[in-house]
Amino acid sequence: MRTEWLLAASVGAAGVVCLGADEAQACGGTFCDSALPGQQSVDQTGETILFALDGDFVEAHVQIEYDGGDATQFAWIVPLPQVPEIEVGSWRLVQNVLDATVPVYGFQEGEVCRDAPPGGGGGGFLESPDGGAGGPPSVVAQDVVGAFEYVVLQGGTAASLMAWLEDNDYVGVPEAPEIFDEYITEGHVFVAFKLRHGAHVEDIHPVVIRYPGDEPCIPIRLTRVAAREDMDIRAIFLGDVRVMPINYKHVLLNRVRLDWVNRGANYGELVSMAMDEAGGRAFLTEYAGTSRSVATDNLATDHLDASVFGDLHPVQVVDTLTGWGLMQCFELSCSYAHELVPSLLHEFLPVPAGMEDHTFYGCLSCNAPIIDYDTWDGSAFSQAFRERIVDPLDHARELLEMWPYVTRLYTRISPHEMLSDPMFGETPNLPDVAHRHGAERNDDCCRVTMRLPGGREVLMPTRSTWPQLPAEMPWAERIEEFQPVGPPVTMVDNTALIDTLLAAHNAQEGCSEDDTDGWDDGGRGSRGDGADGDSDGHGTSGGSGGLDGGSGCGCRSLPAREHAPLLLLAVAAVARRRRS
Repeated sequence: MRTEWLLAASVGAAGVVCLGADEAQACGGTFCDSALPGQQSVDQTGETILFALDGDFVEAHVQIEYDGGDATQFAWIVPLPQVPEIEVGSWRLVQNVLDATVPVYGFQEGEVCRDAPPGGGGGGFLESPDGGAGGPPSVVAQDVVGAFEYVVLQGGTAASLMAWLEDNDYVGVPEAPEIFDEYITEGHVFVAFKLRHGAHVEDIHPVVIRYPGDEPCIPIRLTRVAAREDMDIRAIFLGDVRVMPINYKHVLLNRVRLDWVNRGANYGELVSMAMDEAGGRAFLTEYAGTSRSVATDNLATDHLDASVFGDLHPVQVVDTLTGWGLMQCFELSCSYAHELVPSLLHEFLPVPAGMEDHTFYGCLSCNAPIIDYDTWDGSAFSQAFRERIVDPLDHARELLEMWPYVTRLYTRISPHEMLSDPMFGETPNLPDVAHRHGAERNDDCCRVTMRLPGGREVLMPTRSTWPQLPAEMPWAERIEEFQPVGPPVTMVDNTALIDTLLAAHNAQEGCSEDDTDGWDDGGRGSRGDGADGDSDGHGTSGGSGGLDGGSGCGCRSLPAREHAPLLLLAVAAVARRRRS
């Protein structure tokens, strides 16, 4: 079986090139109640790679981001096991999948959602020639794709590879000879990208890297050269069945540790701590299920007729793009609805020196005398528009129609943990994983309970405070290992420990059967968040039998003048019981 790799090598002299995803607010799927209030998606910032899997090839869609600002300082190096095909990609595909699968946490007063219990391009390929053991690397392929120039190199040594890249203006190559040598020894080729002459940093766009193979992998060893602590990495897979890491562990989170009151605000900490318990090299599944929930409306191209540009006068180009909803210029700026529109305009209708985009593109008819007509080529623009915008959108839609299943894996990993490259494989007969999770908050006369998906109940100190749990409470519920064949192996199962510690917490936090504190709210007990109770959120009214003289928690409202003395008496009564 071949081992395949993909992309996490990111370098730059003035900053870090990374694979990124913007924060997204939209989400797909449903709760038991689709109108669940207060739902909140987790932060999606970080690095994302989308893989499309077939038995014969691996295709990866990567958005490159560069923080340096100087286009001449941009370089991006990717080790791969085979000579690839490189195409322009569509970030809309990746973003649509992210939006449809982002984990969302919320709670409601009522029925809890009953999810699973705990635990629960065309063309042929170039043949890779034998690389030389020493001397300079061999140039296997060299071409242009969108705003990038790229070269595929093989062989040589780390020193000769870095020297070749620097001599050919692939600047900012990291000083990581030992890592380069590892990949060279393993027979990898290196794909190096730089921006074409005249391209700007804002012209950076997604790329598709497609190569023979059946087992994707992220070359994270090279990433550690410029990685930060707890770096977010999401790997998304389109295929027929669920995908799992096969040389990294797989983690199920302990959802008792999640701050449900604040709708998962500590999700990042929870993931980091769970990964640490798994030894730092692990992933969790954020979603596994149908791809039909992924939006495709913004992938439509029926209205984009690239052929019109062949005979179009250049002053009409921006009006045409604006009519298609791809751009709009205002008094102080231009906005673009597709990431490749700016690079196309800069290449074929360059802005004159000293002018801003919005000044020039905002009124091409006004600026007709200063248009560079020698650079404008309607036929070439038409072809580039099709290759960079229409074809990638069509391909993105085809992938979603072709592959019925999406798996979304996530980890947070630090440089010292990036010692091996995570590999992934399709693993049939595994259950789906929901990405929307709803809990139920219930109040009775003396306590507030959050009932989690799966049935666990957590007693809370107040309605608005998640409890401080003991340090012994695990962050991971279960840690597993998956192999290419056979069932998963459970390395750690903390279920019993979690239940024991939770029971102890609830016993300490709860009230006794004699407590009848509460307020009358139409038969359903409610509870304050500190303003109407003592310091730990327990109610402070009533004695044995309740304020209304009955049993249980049926309580009545009192006139305002009666509240203070009765509350003091209730506090005294509770204090006596606790001392006894």
